[in-house]
Amino acid sequence: MLALPPTDMAFDMISAPRIGAVSTVFLTLLALPACATKPPTQTGFLTNQAGMEKVSGTVRAQIERQRDLSALRAVQKLTLLPAKLQEGGDIPDTITPESRLLVLGELDRQLCFQLSRRFELVGPEDPSAARVQAVITRLQETSATASAASAAVSWFLPGGSVRLPVGRGGLSIEARLDLADGQQAAAMAWSRGAGVVMDEGSLSEVGDAHRFTANFADDFADFLVEPGKPKRALTAQDPCQKHGARLDLGRLAAGQVIGLHVPRPNSPTPQNN
Repeated sequence: MLALPPTDMAFDMISAPRIGAVSTVFLTLLALPACATKPPTQTGFLTNQAGMEKVSGTVRAQIERQRDLSALRAVQKLTLLPAKLQEGGDIPDTITPESRLLVLGELDRQLCFQLSRRFELVGPEDPSAARVQAVITRLQETSATASAASAAVSWFLPGGSVRLPVGRGGLSIEARLDLADGQQAAAMAWSRGAGVVMDEGSLSEVGDAHRFTANFADDFADFLVEPGKPKRALTAQDPCQKHGARLDLGRLAAGQVIGLHVPRPNSPTPQNN
């Protein structure tokens, strides 16, 4: 856990030269490209990539997608298959199996949370349900050292967090929705890297990728329904209860205190390959 200086020491530390040095670092960061996002991948997981269109106007993520909206309108029930790492994907060997499972588990969790607000989620035994699956095609490591240094710099700067131009992580995902007959009705290739501003770091080697799963899940789930369609009310029997609470206030509060993203552990351990 990153230790921040006590309040009674802070004023002694913030001398004019120190403020000037931090300001210089801040201005340098602002002069750098705001995002380290790499283009979406094309691994062959998507069975039909014809008509994939690049989404314009996105600030942080790069997205390519296609859908058959008329087919999607008829979808009422979904089966969410476990997320996987794409075979031959850009996954550094230095990322541990435990960290890989951490991201896979969070991707399953966030997709479940988002899709359950738009469709009825059912088990794989229902032959009439459409199926959704996502694969992680690229993981970029987050440097704990660079994140801690970034948090220390951010502590002196009001109004948000900044990141040093090294050690920033990222995530790339491909996902598709197949109808009950196996026809692909929607596909998305999505990629996001941590920027130098407003993307807090993490002491986890997959902290950025872990956090970005929520952004992807929201983008993908929104794409499967018509704009403005009301979300489904949560039922008493939450179909995502195996993933834990939808809002982990304790973890969020801890992250606010230290200025770093704190990944939520998997519970239970996801059965992914």
